[in-house]
Amino acid sequence: MKPLPRFGGVLAAVALAIASLSSAQDVKGVQEREYPFPLAAVKAALKNIGAYDGIRLPTLEGFIMQEGLHLEEYQRPYCEFKIELVPSSADKTLVRVRANVTAWQGARDGKDSGYRSLESNGHLEGDLLERLNDYLQDKPADAAAMTQRIAAIRAQRLEAEHHLAELEEQLRNLQAPATVADTVFVTVIKPRVSVLNDPSDHASVLVRAQREDEFQVLEHRGEWLRVSLEGSRSGWVRRSLVQSNVPAAVANAPAQPEAPVADSFTIIREMPSDFSGDWSPLKGKRALYVWARPQGSTLNETGNKLEFAQSIFMERYRQISHSSQDPWAGIVVIFLDQRGGVAAASLDDIRLWEDGSLTQQAFLKRCSLDPPSAFLRAPADHDLEPRNR
Repeated sequence: MKPLPRFGGVLAAVALAIASLSSAQDVKGVQEREYPFPLAAVKAALKNIGAYDGIRLPTLEGFIMQEGLHLEEYQRPYCEFKIELVPSSADKTLVRVRANVTAWQGARDGKDSGYRSLESNGHLEGDLLERLNDYLQDKPADAAAMTQRIAAIRAQRLEAEHHLAELEEQLRNLQAPATVADTVFVTVIKPRVSVLNDPSDHASVLVRAQREDEFQVLEHRGEWLRVSLEGSRSGWVRRSLVQSNVPAAVANAPAQPEAPVADSFTIIREMPSDFSGDWSPLKGKRALYVWARPQGSTLNETGNKLEFAQSIFMERYRQISHSSQDPWAGIVVIFLDQRGGVAAASLDDIRLWEDGSLTQQAFLKRCSLDPPSAFLRAPADHDLEPRNR
């Protein structure tokens, strides 16, 4: 795995030498796990997933023990793994790993500035061991491992078929056409439609509905409709901002093709944090950070990062926008694959894109894509080359 690019051109962290743990049991923070594969196979897998390369971290928050530390004093966080492989038998290997996290601390209270070693909280070690497990499961080393995997998949399929049969039976018992025909639903036709606590334009906003959000109608009152919200709550929306759905027509209509889903990446962590980079739209503001890594055997492939980042921007924006207040100023997606890459967008730009005020191309030009080359799948995609602003 190549080091992740940092925001705003901060100097790259000094790379530290990688060495094996000579006595892992005596080192705090060491995590270990045994894998049913020979030592050579485990070592090759670790190299393929980039375990012996350093990682430039976007922030220290969430990765170290923070007690007694002032994180704002630290810059250029960096991590490397120290790994020890112990063969338990001919076909089993124990892996011990420890994350060595360092960061630059400026001079404070008479202390000299310099790089400091910080104690990991275990998240980095746990993620590496999990990625190693995924890689080995997707690439078994011998026929015996393949046989075990086939048996496990067959058992999972039988369990899924049994569960599906139970759900189908429940569905048949719950179906009640006469009741459904009497139920009226409406769909929001504009972005950020206010659902109010009273049928008045001056009433308090309960939620911000997005285009295509659907609500059940409970009451009609002139130009206002009372609609059902989560739990036992209800709110009021103007009739002109929604359109009626006819259940029978919907049931008989041809199925609409599903939009393509960027499913080559898995979200492993997300958390809000102060934006520490120099990109002006988010500088000094709070953002939602989302970490993503490639799935299974695609650990060394880039995948369509641009499509995945856009889907995360829109999904998280729609979740956030249902609140009457926006808790974050933007969204940052960090890719943990070999080529790395960080995509960031402000909520204001995502809102303009969602309501049609910005085209997709114009929206991408406003995003921060660092580096731009990490978001190109192949030379044929150069016509979509994003620009980092």
